[in-house]
Amino acid sequence: MTSTRQMIVTLVIVAVICAVILSFVYAFTEPRIAETQAKLTLSGLEEVMSAYKYIEVVPGTLWRAVDSLDQEIGIVFRVFPQGYGGPIPITVGLNEERKITGIRIAGAAEGLAETPGLGVKITEPGFTSQFKDKSGDEVALEQDGGTIHAITAATISSRAVSEGIRKGLKTYADYLEATYDLGSVFPGADNFIEILPDTLWYALNKTDTMGIVFIGIIQGYLDKIKFMVGCNTKGDITGAAILYSQETEGIGEVIRSEAFLERFKQGEPEAISGATISTQALINGVAEGMQKYKEYIR
Repeated sequence: MTSTRQMIVTLVIVAVICAVILSFVYAFTEPRIAETQAKLTLSGLEEVMSAYKYIEVVPGTLWRAVDSLDQEIGIVFRVFPQGYGGPIPITVGLNEERKITGIRIAGAAEGLAETPGLGVKITEPGFTSQFKDKSGDEVALEQDGGTIHAITAATISSRAVSEGIRKGLKTYADYLEATYDLGSVFPGADNFIEILPDTLWYALNKTDTMGIVFIGIIQGYLDKIKFMVGCNTKGDITGAAILYSQETEGIGEVIRSEAFLERFKQGEPEAISGATISTQALINGVAEGMQKYKEYIR
């Protein structure tokens, strides 16, 4: 019995000592690991767009690129489309003209699992350089109507990269400053006067105030949802658009569909079954915005 008790005490002491040592090692290495990761991230950003500094907007996903005068020169974003062997981590630079300044695809050491000798060729300059200065529908394989030449025997990987970047452009391009298409949600206006920076505008037709356009942000199912709404002086919605969302593909992303957004013109729509959280979040966000800015409607 004594021997057993001594063994237990010894094991407890050893476990405590190991825990203490591990805690010291973790406390010592954590800052260095974080610093190394930050340097690697910065290196990846600089590889696709040269800037004075990068301001993180969405953690680990989206950055604003600014010059030495703090003027925005573009954005950098990351996407992770599903390839042949798994997710493909891609970093993309986009300038103020909405043209790609460069892309970087993570290598095998960073988690890329595409087929060696075939799919992994998407990391080579011969493929990645094709995306520079491209925009919109140009970012697609040639057989899909675009300008990107697929890698022989690696069409799945090539298409995944093209489609992932194209979707990223649609998702993040509206984060570029001064690029809001206010007329898309208030088609009857010919001029807009900013009231609150990047948030609220008067919609005018010549000198007559027709209503307002506002931008709101609400929490969705997976991430924030950024939206834009037009509202006339009667309090009727003239249009709605999604500026940013990362809801579940094929489910929550129904909030981007024209059919759903059109329902706001007819009054407050009902949430869609199967995408209740995302659609109800947008409905609530629009209602809150209408209430918040109603004093500006005249």
